Amino acid sequence: MSYFVACLKDAFLLTLKINAMKQSTHSGNILLYVIMSFLFFIPFSAYAQNYQLTGSVLDGNNEPLIGANVIVAGTTNGTVTDIDGNFSLEVSPQAKLEVSYMGYIKQTIPLKGQKTIKVILKEDSQMLDETVVIGYGTMKKSDMTGAISSVNGDDLASRATTNPAEALQGKVAGVNILKSGGNAGAGIQVRIRGVKSMGSNEPLYIIDGFEGDIKTINPSDIASMEILKDGAAAAIYGSRAANGVVIVSTKTGKKGEVKVDFSAFVTFTGAAKKLEMLNAQEYLEMHDRMYQNAIDDWNSVVPDYYQKPGYLSFRDADGKVLNPTGFDTNWQDEMIGNGFAQNYNVSVRGGSDVANYSISYNHSDENGIFKGNKYVQDNARAKVNIKKYIFEFDANLGLKVTQSQQPQYSLKEMYMMSPLVPVYDKSQVSGYGLTDMEVDGVSLQLPNNRNVMADNHFVSDKVNGYDLIGNIGLTLNLAPWLKLKTAYSYNGYYENEKYHAEAYTADPKVPTKYPYNSSNNSYWYQQVFDNVLTFDKQFKKNSLTVMVGSSITAARKDNAGVGVEGKKTIYSVENGQIIGTEVPSGFADPTSPTINAGKGGTFTGDGTYWEYHRASFFGRANYSYASKYLFQATVRADGSSKFGQNNHWGVFPSVALGWRINEENFFPKNSAVSNLKLRASWGRLGNEDALGYYDYNPVMSSSNTQWLSYVQGGNPWLGYMNLYLLNNDLRWETTDTKNVGIDYGFFNNKLSGSINYYYNTTTDLLIEKVIAPSAGVYNSIVNVGKMRNTGVEFDINWSDNYRGFEYNIGFNLTTTSNKMLKADDNQVLYGTGLKYGTEHFPTQTLKGNPVASFFLYRTDGIFQTQEEADSYLDKNGNKMQPDAFAGDIKFKDVNGDGVLDENDKEYCGSGIPKVEANLSFGGSYKGIDLSFLIGSAWGNKLYNANRYNYEAMNSGSNFLKSALDAWTPEHRNTNVPRAVMDDFNGNSRESDRFLEDGDFIRLRQLQIGYTLPAKWMKKVYVDRCRFYVSGENLLTWTKYSGVDPEFSRSNILDTGVDSFIYPFTRSYVVGVQVTF
Repeated sequence: MSYFVACLKDAFLLTLKINAMKQSTHSGNILLYVIMSFLFFIPFSAYAQNYQLTGSVLDGNNEPLIGANVIVAGTTNGTVTDIDGNFSLEVSPQAKLEVSYMGYIKQTIPLKGQKTIKVILKEDSQMLDETVVIGYGTMKKSDMTGAISSVNGDDLASRATTNPAEALQGKVAGVNILKSGGNAGAGIQVRIRGVKSMGSNEPLYIIDGFEGDIKTINPSDIASMEILKDGAAAAIYGSRAANGVVIVSTKTGKKGEVKVDFSAFVTFTGAAKKLEMLNAQEYLEMHDRMYQNAIDDWNSVVPDYYQKPGYLSFRDADGKVLNPTGFDTNWQDEMIGNGFAQNYNVSVRGGSDVANYSISYNHSDENGIFKGNKYVQDNARAKVNIKKYIFEFDANLGLKVTQSQQPQYSLKEMYMMSPLVPVYDKSQVSGYGLTDMEVDGVSLQLPNNRNVMADNHFVSDKVNGYDLIGNIGLTLNLAPWLKLKTAYSYNGYYENEKYHAEAYTADPKVPTKYPYNSSNNSYWYQQVFDNVLTFDKQFKKNSLTVMVGSSITAARKDNAGVGVEGKKTIYSVENGQIIGTEVPSGFADPTSPTINAGKGGTFTGDGTYWEYHRASFFGRANYSYASKYLFQATVRADGSSKFGQNNHWGVFPSVALGWRINEENFFPKNSAVSNLKLRASWGRLGNEDALGYYDYNPVMSSSNTQWLSYVQGGNPWLGYMNLYLLNNDLRWETTDTKNVGIDYGFFNNKLSGSINYYYNTTTDLLIEKVIAPSAGVYNSIVNVGKMRNTGVEFDINWSDNYRGFEYNIGFNLTTTSNKMLKADDNQVLYGTGLKYGTEHFPTQTLKGNPVASFFLYRTDGIFQTQEEADSYLDKNGNKMQPDAFAGDIKFKDVNGDGVLDENDKEYCGSGIPKVEANLSFGGSYKGIDLSFLIGSAWGNKLYNANRYNYEAMNSGSNFLKSALDAWTPEHRNTNVPRAVMDDFNGNSRESDRFLEDGDFIRLRQLQIGYTLPAKWMKKVYVDRCRFYVSGENLLTWTKYSGVDPEFSRSNILDTGVDSFIYPFTRSYVVGVQVTF
């Protein structure tokens, strides 16, 4: 058909030319020629536009690739190859064809009118030979022998957060990431392969080659992140690597045109869950019941011992207690609302043959869901790399400025405060409602608590932080196989905290009588000098890389603070006695937050200072034969100023082996298995983070207290005394790691993943030894204890492209088993006491059990009758619980000695999950993309301290709604004991009553995006424009009754204890990403 049309076209043109030669002047003929030309040319061009292209897609061995994607560039017109690798597609002569297949390098082919085509795709060696950043160097992924996981920077940038550690959540097996609370600016806790120390368990962060703080990096600036989990991978960092290492590589420019990226998102947040507290009427009824039960129990023994307070004296004709104030304040709703955050990021990157560069800036402003909570962050970063002759110069400079305002009121008081108290009360001196209320001349005698709204109004605390990070490096490429790099890094952090409180009253029994201002300034800096020599050479089938180096670290911190209180003390002599009287002074303007505002008041000041030094020498050797047999050995020697003369130095070696089985001749070629590698490693790592800077050395302490100072000539003199013991034998905490792993890939690595088994033991744990007060010295740090962590890590990923639908599914699972193998037999390590810090300890750390195990009394139901309580006897016929009444809890005499005491507590579980699993999905089709992340944890217990505090029903406090289920003679089918003032039976003692399952499944993130068509964007000179909406923490399936089953505690010994955690947020995000 096209041939016939072409001939017809040629004949017409010839006729036109002949008639023109006759120079016809007839206008009708001319018009006819024009019309005929137009009519003929339209169909000619149309018929010539498209044609049917046929072709085949093969691999390097001329084997057909089934399901390869073939698409016309810039369109949605495409197809996939059949079982023989063939395809057929309608195209235009000038079209470009894009051919892709998972595990192979994508090709773009100009057709130029070709009717048939044969495409041979090359394997994408980047899947296995991509460069992975390791300590002081890089390595091909295929040559790795350690347990290393990699995360792409784009995956991190998809989370709406300014902290890359939070963005890492759920993406790597063996990495547990928890947030301390839902307040803006809350801290993030990262643990790699469990708990290894009683001190910090945070990994070491290496940012562009130097130790740094992960919070100083904006997620959008990250190119990749490597997590070094075993000794073979991390031992090159020696004493800093016991908790694992996270290596962050930031983005740099590339050769070619300049790229400008802009992104912005806004976040709307609210509390995902709040505690359900009693309203005013429920509060009155529960308190009335609590007092009545106490009166019934004890007033017959001690007349009038209990009397109902005034707020329970208002009743109707039927005796029902009435609300005397008429207020019903929901203190949670008053202090917790909706939050809003906005984030803007811009970067410029580019480069040439000689240099490349990257400049970025990020601004984040978050108003938290809590009153008085705000966090602002500005982050700027510049990076340059220059190559000239044998020289390579690189430099980084970063600046981060933060302003943090955290709530200045107590969550405990917010929950406890009576709903009968109004938020505002003009009759009170400060204008806020207080508990010392009277109604109709009757003192209500309300339980004494603070008005948290008053605290929020009159108290402010602002912390301004300034991080400055800079490093420069010079590499000399002495030979193609030899290079020397010398580098210097500076990391500094300055912090200023300004606190201001006016004179006000939030608690009538503890008023703030005088204004108070303080200013604290601290400056920390660290300098590092590195020198690294690397030899890398190929000898036929043998590949050898040897690296040796040194690192010198010096750190210092200065801290100074000054405070002023608006008072002075006037001394007088009365009856021969010196009398001191406080009177207001200074603060002409009590609202002024400056130190000078307090001139005339009482000033105080303090300060601290420390220095730290570390010298390190290290080396690594990697050998590979035919890319099949792999060997690595490392050693590092660290000398630290934290230790005494007997143990300044620690040596940390590692050895690893690898076998790429699929490279063996006997292994079937062209099979479904595209990668199969066996790995095994052993390494020894150190840790000094649990040790203070001078714990080994006795230092002088000064004080002006009664027991240390003295008075001479009427003047107080500071006393000085050595209160610490010398210990030159303090040793490094040492972690031995063993790892066996398999890396696998199937179907040209469409399906890939790894399996790891690890066995880690930490010896010489650094623990605070409690010393009897009679010794006259402080507690000291000693080496005692041994801990074990074992587990299995499994991850699997499937990536494919089906007819233009690109998707990837990932799943990872981690098991963790923690156990104390050795502990101090003479000392129990308790967590924090929930009652005044000295009573009610839910956790203990003992030999044979996990760290921070729950050792609790066992409950055995509720006494339903008084006869049942009286018949619970020991072997001598004495009452086991002499103060028990009907409705009280029955506790088990576990050891059978007839006494209920600490010896009856038994192991009830651990707050460390036994299994963690995460499922991720990401897919895109014709510009539409969808992703989600689901996380879960199983097998752990949580101690709900909120129930202990607000379900005990034994004191003047508001209670949880669950208290309404308390036992009464008319309501016996419950596991909540009766409400009774002072709880003589100890219903609220540390028991399994407050212990709950911590299992959960959570939809961490769901995101939907749309990328505008490229042909539209090119018209406005935009390379890419994407809009998206996202939800964070949308759904949680759990039986846990607290605000959230997933939280961190700063003290390892409090793991799993849910006590006054800021409620977490549910977030909705709207964002845009644009590339020019």
